[in-house]
Amino acid sequence: MNLLQMSFSGAAFITAVVIIRGAAINKLPKKMFLVFWELVMIRLLIPFSIPSVFSVYTLATHSISPAALPEIEPDYNVPAVHGLAAAAQGMEQPPADISSSVSIWFLIWCAGMILMILFFVTAYLRCLMEFQAALPLHNHYVEQWLEEHPLKRSILVKQSDRISAPLTYGIVHPVILMPKKMDWENEKQLQYVLLHEYVHICRWDAVTKLVATLALCIHWFNPFVWGMYVLFNRDIELACDESVIRQFGEKSKSAYSLMLINMEEAKSGLLPLCNSFSKNAVEERITAVMKMKKTSLSVIWIAAILIIGVTAAFATSAADSSREKNMLQDTGFSDEEFDQLLALQFDGYEDMSVSEFQNKVWELTDTKEYRRLLEEFSQNTALYEQRDRNEPASFLFYTLEPLTAEKWQTRDFGGSVAADFPDASDHAMLEFVFSLTIQNADLLTVGEYQAARLGVMNGLQNILQGKMEEQLQNNSFMQEAVHAEIETLQEQWNTDKLQISVEYFYMPLSEQDAGKDGEEGIQQAQESREYPNGTEEDYRSLLDLKTADYQNRSIADFNMDLLEWANEDYERMERINGDISCHDFSVNLSSDELSFAALTTWLSGAENGKYVQSNYTGRKEEDPGFHQYLPSKTAEENGYGAWCDLFYQFSYHIADKKTLTVGERDRCISNMMSGIQDFWNKTDMEEMLSMTGDDIVSRLKEIAAEYSNDDITITIQENSVSFEKMDERNMEFD
Repeated sequence: MNLLQMSFSGAAFITAVVIIRGAAINKLPKKMFLVFWELVMIRLLIPFSIPSVFSVYTLATHSISPAALPEIEPDYNVPAVHGLAAAAQGMEQPPADISSSVSIWFLIWCAGMILMILFFVTAYLRCLMEFQAALPLHNHYVEQWLEEHPLKRSILVKQSDRISAPLTYGIVHPVILMPKKMDWENEKQLQYVLLHEYVHICRWDAVTKLVATLALCIHWFNPFVWGMYVLFNRDIELACDESVIRQFGEKSKSAYSLMLINMEEAKSGLLPLCNSFSKNAVEERITAVMKMKKTSLSVIWIAAILIIGVTAAFATSAADSSREKNMLQDTGFSDEEFDQLLALQFDGYEDMSVSEFQNKVWELTDTKEYRRLLEEFSQNTALYEQRDRNEPASFLFYTLEPLTAEKWQTRDFGGSVAADFPDASDHAMLEFVFSLTIQNADLLTVGEYQAARLGVMNGLQNILQGKMEEQLQNNSFMQEAVHAEIETLQEQWNTDKLQISVEYFYMPLSEQDAGKDGEEGIQQAQESREYPNGTEEDYRSLLDLKTADYQNRSIADFNMDLLEWANEDYERMERINGDISCHDFSVNLSSDELSFAALTTWLSGAENGKYVQSNYTGRKEEDPGFHQYLPSKTAEENGYGAWCDLFYQFSYHIADKKTLTVGERDRCISNMMSGIQDFWNKTDMEEMLSMTGDDIVSRLKEIAAEYSNDDITITIQENSVSFEKMDERNMEFD
């Protein structure tokens, strides 16, 4: 990729960021825009990019006839003499008579870059010379503040009578330079200033400004890069302002804005590669500060989606859609031979009946040479390995060859899928072979045949998804589950024109330490925690939601309060969730407080998760679900034992969150779980051994129905109930 291509791509990326910035500068986290600018710099400085089908350039090239596009050889030299002229003139290589103009353009670019570098270096060195006269600051409050904010890099605070507003410079040994006329008695203002400059240092803003300057020097001819440089410097200050307000709280907005106004009156001059406290667009900064709000989880999701989406669209290059790139390389076939294969993909062939497609193919390939070529294609190992990601190979092996071979009526397709868990000694594995048998080639279309093959393949590959460890370890449960899924697939795809049959082999998941019951399993779960235990402060903040009338509040209102609480400190929420999952509390809680944390907030947290997921995907909000593995029931007689295990999963649906109260929901769910526990504990062992899996499911459904009402409906997930039993007491052993 040559310099002009890099610059053009960067300009498009900058334009997209500027549009988003103009529309959402006061609605999204300011740090997001710094991420955008950093990605823009990468696009401007790295002389290659990743091809992507999501790139806007892919869409652009697909909308242009391939014949209209010139062939361009990749060039990874920056700058490339021929590349600069080729991009400017729209040709692969410059003719001999314009080689001198190529040199002129190259020399102009070099001269401009050198002048830019000299300007910034000179300006920075001049500033450093002035800063050398600055004296170390001896102020009790500042010294105490530095002790409270340690860094691995030592921070030095100086004062100078040559500046009018605070600034930061230096990378390895950063310096906070304060104006000598600073109001040292105003400690609140000092707090704001020091924290603002401290954030600059912590974020290594001096380094990113250096990178931005380098990009500007290289792309000095591009006005979009100049705009990026200006806006990037503004957004650095906006992000620091946001960080300061986050730490001091929203009540500090007015005081902080007033300080910005005061600093603007004492505005410093040009300070390249330094982080000046007040040099950038004070009106924009004050507006941003006053409009700043708490960042919700949904806003974070939106920011992440924007970053990923815009980067995928503008930081990547066009996916090569030319025939040569679409074909498998190193197969030994010429372009002409590939053309013969593609000639069999007739326009509208998916709408043809299988008979029509066969007759047309057989007519066109009724020569020894054509039949020999197709045989070579079908026996080519390299081409076969690309059948799932190369369009010509996919057409050959999944459509052309199956439908036109000698035994075309029935065709077998195979595959396998594994469920990988990190603690397992082996994976759960499903191997399968399914057959497509054509019953009526005159009525079945090629498109219907292709859809059936893909539908059955995808359905079989998805069978293990969503299954829990206990289910994957239970061979009898999985055999029933796989059989049920296969019956569903057959009902969906079997017609009087096409019949599907499936054979499979399932290998269960090996036992895992994480799935064991008892104290050992709990201890291992505690040792694998990602977050430490919740603190007293964590629980005090959570229990603030436990108001005197919280049980009478609607689910809608309580859940929104809990969501705001979670968004304030994500790690605090994870610490408490870890305590609940592992039943490992380091804080003394009363039974009422424990119930509030382990039941009320747990249920509402799950509901909020579905709510956020719905906002993110745009799909209907799903019902929350939970599962429980009950302790084994055992009995022993004459040295031989009997046992029963039960695992169940349930979900619940709330008709209207605005009318259902927290207390009613908690009572229904708690009573249902207690009812199942009582049934398990109180049912005699002999009676339990006489029950079937269907008996257990029926009893669980009765208990769920007993505690459901018009406002909340509890549903037992029948396919996720696992009941296992064994009685060795009456067995005869040799």
